[in-house]
Amino acid sequence: MNRLIIIALFAFLLLPLSAFAEIKTVTHTLKQPFGGSQSPDDARTAGIARAKREALEQFGTYIESTTVVKNAQVDSDEILALTAGVTKAEVVKQKNFTDGDAFGIEITVKVELDSAVLEKSLKRLLEDRNHLKDLKAAREREKELLAQIAELEKENEQKGKTEQQTAKLKNEFKAVSRGLTAVEWFDKAVALWDGEKYPNPKKAIEYLTQAIRIDPNYASAYTFRGGEYADLKQLDRAIADYDQAIRIDPNNTNAYNYRGNAYAKLNQFDRAIADHDQVIRLEPNNVSSYFYRGKAYNELKQFDRAIADYGQFIRLYPYGADAYTFRGLAYANLNQFDRAIADFDQAIRLDPNDASAYNSRGDAYFELNKAQKGCADLKKACKLGVCDGYELARQKKRCK
Repeated sequence: MNRLIIIALFAFLLLPLSAFAEIKTVTHTLKQPFGGSQSPDDARTAGIARAKREALEQFGTYIESTTVVKNAQVDSDEILALTAGVTKAEVVKQKNFTDGDAFGIEITVKVELDSAVLEKSLKRLLEDRNHLKDLKAAREREKELLAQIAELEKENEQKGKTEQQTAKLKNEFKAVSRGLTAVEWFDKAVALWDGEKYPNPKKAIEYLTQAIRIDPNYASAYTFRGGEYADLKQLDRAIADYDQAIRIDPNNTNAYNYRGNAYAKLNQFDRAIADHDQVIRLEPNNVSSYFYRGKAYNELKQFDRAIADYGQFIRLYPYGADAYTFRGLAYANLNQFDRAIADFDQAIRLDPNDASAYNSRGDAYFELNKAQKGCADLKKACKLGVCDGYELARQKKRCK
């Protein structure tokens, strides 16, 4: 019993997070003073943003230590973005306080993480680097705004300001608070992510529209909202939002990337490729654009180009099963079945439940007259869910 207690205590010291079942929690309290040109509401907005950010930073050490993040060689700047993408943060307590002549607000936030789905969630974020960039942009925007608040607070402490200077400072506090509020609405949309997708895109659109109403130049909010419109198959609206994001920020690689994907869904593959070309010109190591441009080349039956793009994706991120599956399909279309099978093998090693890889490998085995292996793979694909009426009929015909 004593040994178990020591082990538990040691684990707790290594990981300063409370864990009940599979939910890990950080609770963080911050005191935010206010006065002068900074209103209580503006102080509360700044305090909430600071408290949440500091709580996320506490979780960041844990996220950075996970195997999937270590393997992906994530930049330190991306750790906070990843943390924000896999946790849920909320304000659980607010109260006023006095300290001598000073007044302020004490804010307590709670950040929760579901460790049961953590690795899967991190892997999906790392594969979708565009979404991760949106999360990173929000944290960078928040950091800039908090830095502005800090400078304004220093100015606010200075004595002898004129009425004009006081009024100007008050307006500047309000402007920065609006920016932080827009980021907060953005974060509310992000918090809807369930580890795999956004199950309520209409609610996400509602939150993002609020962010845009408060800050009409919030390019990331347009980009993100475009993604939710795309999920609802409202591609014209999605493209309009991507266009607006690009007008605000002509170097917005996410907007080009997502717009390229929307064009691909409309079978406008040349336009899709042009957008992904632009991403790669601006950001040569953008893994997502290599993947999606490869898919567009596949649709145009330019299989050599597709293989080159999937190869580049794999070089930059060798842990994505889908890239191996799609490259395998491109090899199969060129009748290079041994290479195709090698890629399907790797896809299955990375994701043993990749039904499409089993299905495609089964087809490749049949092309090489290895019917027994082909049948085994088709049956495995059926067990994993890729088995409609056509597939059942095909399997019955091939595997007598």
